[in-house]
Amino acid sequence: MVEELYQNIGGDYQKAISRMQDDERIKKYLRFFLADESYKQLADAIEAGDCDSAFRGAHTLKGVSQNMAFASLSKIVEQITEELRAKDFETAKETFKTVAEEYKKVIDEINHVI
Repeated sequence: MVEELYQNIGGDYQKAISRMQDDERIKKYLRFFLADESYKQLADAIEAGDCDSAFRGAHTLKGVSQNMAFASLSKIVEQITEELRAKDFETAKETFKTVAEEYKKVIDEINHVI
């Protein structure tokens, strides 16, 4: 089921298994991902128009999603991180729509596995 999750979200299961060694350990880190607050920080900051807080949330989410080998999510989060780093808030607001879609897809798939 874990490998299927990675297929469904455009993740890299082989990279995840090489880092975490087995599906049970991946599931443990999937639970940590669910508890991570960086997406909420990003979403709240986008809504509030706070570029600096949005950058911090995006940067943290980028690292977390890269560590989990969530390739599709980390790619779009990397894009918004760079937009926010450049203080291009209007573009980042548009990119956030895609971030939200990808994040929801990941969360939905995790909830099916755990």
